[in-house]
Amino acid sequence: MKKRYRIIEMYKSLSGAHLLPTGTRFAFWSNTYETNPAVYDREFARRYKDFFYDDFMEAEELSMAKMDLIGDVLSILTFNSKKYEEMYRVFLVTNDEDPITYNYDLTETTGKQKQTNTKGEQNNTIGSHTDTIGSQTNTHSVAPYNDSTYAPESQDVAAERQDTIGSHTDTEGARTDIIENDEWTLTRRGNIGVQTAGDMLRIHTEYWTNTYKFLDMIFEDIRQQLLLVGDC
Repeated sequence: MKKRYRIIEMYKSLSGAHLLPTGTRFAFWSNTYETNPAVYDREFARRYKDFFYDDFMEAEELSMAKMDLIGDVLSILTFNSKKYEEMYRVFLVTNDEDPITYNYDLTETTGKQKQTNTKGEQNNTIGSHTDTIGSQTNTHSVAPYNDSTYAPESQDVAAERQDTIGSHTDTEGARTDIIENDEWTLTRRGNIGVQTAGDMLRIHTEYWTNTYKFLDMIFEDIRQQLLLVGDC
């Protein structure tokens, strides 16, 4: 006959260990169950103390059965992680995000505006240039009456001249213009008339007491898939 262990029996044999998995890295689990596993283990054992763990591995030892339970619960958490993550987002809702008596909440904020106009530095450079008038020589020659070789009588020499215009730079410095506008915030809250304040209170109460129970949902998934009740 297949051997099964009751949850209360498994819980009493923990000796400092945990009944359900830890170190999962799932935010929805590490920020709830793993913050105080001893408290949640006690609640799980109290709820399902008369249930038996249906270990498909059919462990012969209690210690092995507890390891199988942790592995099976981890499979459930992994398989349903997307559903649990979305439900955990609801679990984290704050009072400001979930108003009780009004259903209209609008906040419009315009941040301080700052406009900067910058004109960069500009350099205009005119380079140097040189005008050169080269030297020129004019020679006037005559020959003696008894010699056919001409000898210079006089020379006109025009000296070389250079006119140089040096470079210069015109610089326009950078300029920054800053324009600032004040910030403002518009907030509107209230009830748009579709539901009264009493309706909102009733819906709020029913949702958080009857509809939404985050860890209850996970515990019930574990019960439905892993636990049996009755004579086993």
